Amino acid sequence: MFEYKKGNSFLHRCPATFKIIFIPLINIVFLFLPYYFIAALVLLQFLLAFALHFTVKEIYKDLRPVIYYGLLLFLLQFNLQNVRETLLILLKLLCIMQSASLTFKTSSPLQIREGVASIESFFCRLIRKKPGYTFTNALSLFIIFIPMLSRVWEEAKKAWLIRGGKKGIKMYSALLPVLFSVGMKKAYNMARAVAIRSITQ
Repeated sequence: MFEYKKGNSFLHRCPATFKIIFIPLINIVFLFLPYYFIAALVLLQFLLAFALHFTVKEIYKDLRPVIYYGLLLFLLQFNLQNVRETLLILLKLLCIMQSASLTFKTSSPLQIREGVASIESFFCRLIRKKPGYTFTNALSLFIIFIPMLSRVWEEAKKAWLIRGGKKGIKMYSALLPVLFSVGMKKAYNMARAVAIRSITQ
């Protein structure tokens, strides 16, 4: 989920700082516009994703939480008015998730870190404070952790299925502790690496 995909498109070449600032702002503006503007933006996002050679599987992996959430909402609907409201909510969520996907898939973790650092440095200059990049380091770890956890889960699930295991409650009860353990270890190692790098800078 949200894994960087190498490429040489205009969006890949676009500075990460620009994407971090303006893509969320565009989303916020569109969320307050009528539904047909949001629907048009979602359609453009899908077309852009295909133009960047993102596969259907890659798009599905990033949008899977919205799809599951949508199914859950529809199961709880009892009248047409609620269904219309639910569709509008899902359109907004799709818009936000697709924007996040396009940002992360076209920006490496290093580019995102440098983009956040440049924003933090700018605000520090405004208030005449020496940048410590505390926020940058914390946000960078969070951003890197999302695709890393997804990758660990997919690898664990693949190993479970190869060994003859089946999808179900037993799989989740066996793999979730593994995900937690491996995730904590990787998070600790990354935090140490960032701390050491901060000291040496």
